[in-house]
Amino acid sequence: MFFRVLGCSGSDLPGHHLTSFLVDDTILLDAGSVTSALDLAQQSRITDIFVTHAHLDHIKDILFLADNLIEFFSGKNRPPVRIHGLPEVLKSIADHLLNDTIWPDFTVIPEQAPVLAYHPLVPGTVIQVGDLQVATCPVNHARAASGFVLWSEDGKHNVAYTGDTGSNGPWWDFLNALPFPLTNLITEASFPNSMEELARISKHLTPKLLRAELERLTVRPKIHIYHMKSPFSAQIQEELQRDLAGYTYHLLREKESFYF
Repeated sequence: MFFRVLGCSGSDLPGHHLTSFLVDDTILLDAGSVTSALDLAQQSRITDIFVTHAHLDHIKDILFLADNLIEFFSGKNRPPVRIHGLPEVLKSIADHLLNDTIWPDFTVIPEQAPVLAYHPLVPGTVIQVGDLQVATCPVNHARAASGFVLWSEDGKHNVAYTGDTGSNGPWWDFLNALPFPLTNLITEASFPNSMEELARISKHLTPKLLRAELERLTVRPKIHIYHMKSPFSAQIQEELQRDLAGYTYHLLREKESFYF
């Protein structure tokens, strides 16, 4: 499973791009910085987008991706790019973004071969996408937010992605019940410990809160941290060194890639 970081920041600033990960060159996990990170040929290979929740920093480049791909669909027999998410998330995108007011509705454009199609997910149900299996489970963040697990048929290559999340018992129960030992986990640490109240209100994590969540797991995967708010990045990193003692973790960086 080839994994590329297109954006992993909790802040939209120069040199800090919003959340989006590319798997096997064809699958997007969220779409916060796709069109600024990939050239047109690379964008044209995307077949599936898995959306954790409908906050703008995770979905905005669905709009620009659809606009860029129109030439690959017009007059051609190509299946639409599938947008996967819980039904309420897809409804938010349809009602508030792809609504012919904020942006054209590319689920009906071009008429004979639309660029996009909605594919609602059922929590816990496994679907096949290429060579990978994917399942979703709700998390504690925005309305109808969920995380995803992707794995190879034998389960040896796998990664779980919380998306943005606060404290969330059912998610960890879901991971503990997987039929294979989880080896990689992408999760967040948005705020420093001194801002714990804000983190709880906004349903995010601090290093201290993250440690408490990880203790719910029955295995110890490698932890990949994303979504640090850039103004507090140095402080968060210092606290992670202390609060994640005993865990193997990695701070995700834009433009890096590796195999899971």
